[in-house]
Amino acid sequence: MIELQQLDRLPAEDFVAALVSIFEHSPWVAARVAGRRPFASTIALHGALCEAVIEAGAEAQLALIRAHPELAGRAALAGSLTSASLSEQAGAGLSACTAQQLQRLQSLNAAYRSRFGFPFILAVKGHTPDTVIAALAERVAHEENEERNVALSEICRIARFRLADLVQEPLGDAIMAMAEDLGALSEERGALTCSYLTPTHRATAARIRDFMLAAGLAAHIDAVGNVVGVLDGDGRSPKRVLTGSHYDTVINGGKYDGRLGILLPIAVAGSMRRAGIKLPYTLEIVAFAEEEGVRFNSTFLGSGALAGCFDLHVLEATDPAGHTLRDALRAAGHDVAAIPALARNPAEVSCFVEVHIEQGPVLLEAGEPLGVVSGIAGSIRTMVAVTGTPGHAGTVPMLLRRDAAAAAAEIVLAVERRCSKEPGLVGTVGKLEVPGGAVNVIPGRCELSIDIRSENDALRDAAYAAISADVREIALRRGVTIEERKVLETPSVPCTRALQDAWAASIGRLTGKAVRRLPSGAGHDAMMMARLTRIGMLFVRCGNGGISHNPLETMSAQDAEIAARVFEDFLEHHAP
Repeated sequence: MIELQQLDRLPAEDFVAALVSIFEHSPWVAARVAGRRPFASTIALHGALCEAVIEAGAEAQLALIRAHPELAGRAALAGSLTSASLSEQAGAGLSACTAQQLQRLQSLNAAYRSRFGFPFILAVKGHTPDTVIAALAERVAHEENEERNVALSEICRIARFRLADLVQEPLGDAIMAMAEDLGALSEERGALTCSYLTPTHRATAARIRDFMLAAGLAAHIDAVGNVVGVLDGDGRSPKRVLTGSHYDTVINGGKYDGRLGILLPIAVAGSMRRAGIKLPYTLEIVAFAEEEGVRFNSTFLGSGALAGCFDLHVLEATDPAGHTLRDALRAAGHDVAAIPALARNPAEVSCFVEVHIEQGPVLLEAGEPLGVVSGIAGSIRTMVAVTGTPGHAGTVPMLLRRDAAAAAAEIVLAVERRCSKEPGLVGTVGKLEVPGGAVNVIPGRCELSIDIRSENDALRDAAYAAISADVREIALRRGVTIEERKVLETPSVPCTRALQDAWAASIGRLTGKAVRRLPSGAGHDAMMMARLTRIGMLFVRCGNGGISHNPLETMSAQDAEIAARVFEDFLEHHAP
């Protein structure tokens, strides 16, 4: 392999020679981008190469397509493939086709070439002879212009995979580049929105699968849209270590929430594979398809399926357009009947670990890049309606008012006062509304939410009871009616102490620093996976004051690098 920085410094002719295997018999592609160096990442280099292909014109594009060999074709049978093509076709099992498969391939290849005048191109990583045949049978019916575009797209995918095995870069840079690449896929221009089973969501899943394939993992997309990548161990242990996070986002979210916990393990797994490092167990990386609940108002669908907690009744949930989850899954090509079989066997799983940005300012304020999560806070969420008496703002004396908004303001302060008394306890009024309010009308109704969280359920419950008592006192004193409706109560989820200590030991070995342990106030897929197995979490510092679920969410390549090295150390020292 060659370092990206070294590649950037080569003379132009050596740069072209180094990349000669990326596009089949077509060094002109690399020659066209040699003057655009340096490249910030391998992904940026790949993007430039693909742009050169797109800008080359129809004649050069057709020559590029025709430079490729047929799959299991004459060149393969004659042993005259390039080393890259030989490896790829062998990896897909095309060198070991049955006589029937070979006959079918040759027949379809002939029909395809006769129809289009060029060979069938497919990035065969992750394929088998049967799936190659299926793809060929489908695409032979395309129109010529459509098929040219598909062929060029597949050539660019082949280039992505070949570059991954040729060019290396620091893990932190690779992680950040993948996050930027995924962040360009959005339902909204100028924002990042990726909601469950939309075209953007499906394109994101396909890109993550390509990242996994490029890292050398066996990868597939399962019946709920989870993207699963597997790095086989050396066979010493039958256990699996599961890791991952979610790739869906809130509306106009950030690039690193959830996705860091997918991309970092992919980068580490690829680095370990290329270095010849074999773990004693199988590593399974899962990009969970749905955690945020944006489209169908149902959270943890991806991790719930693996934990055996997928509620089949949620299949009838509808999105704002009236589409059911069941129909959305079918439209995306998923087999609803296969969902229950996704549940993992607890006896085969050693643990689940999740890497996640902190989504808060504690590590940033402490000047620490990493922290070990002690547990995930449980929460109680209530909706409160305050009913008073509306009146004219100028004619009702202050002492005779039953002002719903003033009572609500006291409730807000009561939440702040009670939840400020104890470390590890937080309370939030996230919604506060005066329905139909006007500047010259005393509010007759106010609606608000109360969210109380703590890693300690007893502490949280005591705060909830105290705030409820405050609410009753405010109602009595102000002469208003207050109704509370509890809409959510989830228990806290402790992280396994042994896994906490293992994270801490890895941080100590890599950084030599004392380890900060802190609770997570946000929910994570690890909460659901705790129903299946032991869990552990590593927090990574984020910038901009800890802002998350927002375009201002950020982190550094340096912190991603440190976290990746700690994750690798954790894996190497883990005893299943």
